[in-house]
Amino acid sequence: MMSTARFRTTDGVELVVDCEPGTTLLAAAEQAGYLLVSSCHHGACGMCRSSLAEGEVRMADHSSDALSDEDERDGDILLCCGHPVGEVVIDLPYDSSKIASGKIPERKVKIEELDLWPGDVARLVVRAEDDPELGSAIQFEPGQYAELTPQAGGPARAFSFASAPNWEGTAEFYIKLHENGYFSDYLRTQAKVGDELTLRGPQGSFGLHENGPRPRWMVCGGTGLAPCMSMLRRMADWGETQQACLIVGVNTPGEVFATDELAELQAQLPSLRVIITVARPDQSWTGPVGTSVDALDAELSARTSGSETPDIYLCGPPGFLQAAVDCAGTHCVPGDQIYEERI
Repeated sequence: MMSTARFRTTDGVELVVDCEPGTTLLAAAEQAGYLLVSSCHHGACGMCRSSLAEGEVRMADHSSDALSDEDERDGDILLCCGHPVGEVVIDLPYDSSKIASGKIPERKVKIEELDLWPGDVARLVVRAEDDPELGSAIQFEPGQYAELTPQAGGPARAFSFASAPNWEGTAEFYIKLHENGYFSDYLRTQAKVGDELTLRGPQGSFGLHENGPRPRWMVCGGTGLAPCMSMLRRMADWGETQQACLIVGVNTPGEVFATDELAELQAQLPSLRVIITVARPDQSWTGPVGTSVDALDAELSARTSGSETPDIYLCGPPGFLQAAVDCAGTHCVPGDQIYEERI
């Protein structure tokens, strides 16, 4: 039985979408040409969280970090896991300017490089095959992500670009390898140079904001580094000179990765300071100690009187994002100068 969803934005725009049986609210909106704010597409990040105003939505399996039982009782849903029953009304937590239109590009790419790094991180580089419509370039806004699917099939997984957009047709990703994860197991045991993948993207609204010469600080943990690298590499490509700071947090010294890439980036972007901090150090570690939020707090505390308040870009799990936003707030960073991406 066909269902109908009415999406309402904070600025009063309404979108009416028909939903076929078995189709999620997010997929139905996309089929109708509306690209709503989302990220992982499988109930892990919470980026598509919205409020059910009227009707019934049945939720498929999802992470409690993205949506808890209490959140569900309060009427919140995840669009990527929500199946409408009959007619429903959904309140989106953003205005209509956040909604893109059209179809997400999909193309074939081949693995060009695959490296296993410390901390169970894989560096994956793919090259686009020439496409009659898309050509061979890979263009996106730094900070965006794409979904990847192996040729053999299976669920698509979303990963942020770590590279800058380019005409050469290559894209780089930093991927955390999880125990018993479908895509993680594929990269560990099966993937090889030359294998074909499907790349669906770009997607997402995270990215650089043009606010004049205001400093840009980027704070992340683990593979949250990827979109930060993409944005900083774009700054280097464009020769931007504004002050930039990158804070990366890991748990142990053995989890530090991408050191060569960061050194190369610093050489290309002289205005950039890189701070790598370790939460649980051993005797081998001589750098900063603590979480990336601890380092953010220290950096904000050390600002001189009269210095310009930086724009702050955050990428990490929900708990990290909340702690970082709270930290920035205690130092009087305006909310409209804080930009977030969940992973």
